[in-house]
Amino acid sequence: MEPNNQAAALAGAAPSGLVIGLFVLIAIVSLICWIKVLIALFKNAGVGLGILGIICAIFAFVWGWVKSGTLGLRGTMIAWTLCIVASFAVQGKMAADMMSSNPEFQKALKEAQQQAAPAPAPAPAPAPAPNN
Repeated sequence: MEPNNQAAALAGAAPSGLVIGLFVLIAIVSLICWIKVLIALFKNAGVGLGILGIICAIFAFVWGWVKSGTLGLRGTMIAWTLCIVASFAVQGKMAADMMSSNPEFQKALKEAQQQAAPAPAPAPAPAPAPNN
């Protein structure tokens, strides 16, 4: 395939602007939630754990849920959790859009299915004749 044709094929595989906009919105809300938890983390657990929360966001996420009741972070943590779940769903939608509309992907998928098709099972051997 020529480069221009390939670029045209890939351009048709791009997810819609609405899906990308939704993903960006989810990412912004998630970032805001993370920053709110980091602020609480620095105030209540110290600089060391705050830096750990910056380096490893999963630590900040778990710490936020553990302390959500005592520090009033329950709403923030629910929003952050919903953002994580929604981002997986939107990423799945984007991947499905790209795979379903990309002719190169469709061609490669058909080739892979043909190669992976099971070979026909061999016929069973005839039973031996009884010796009487």
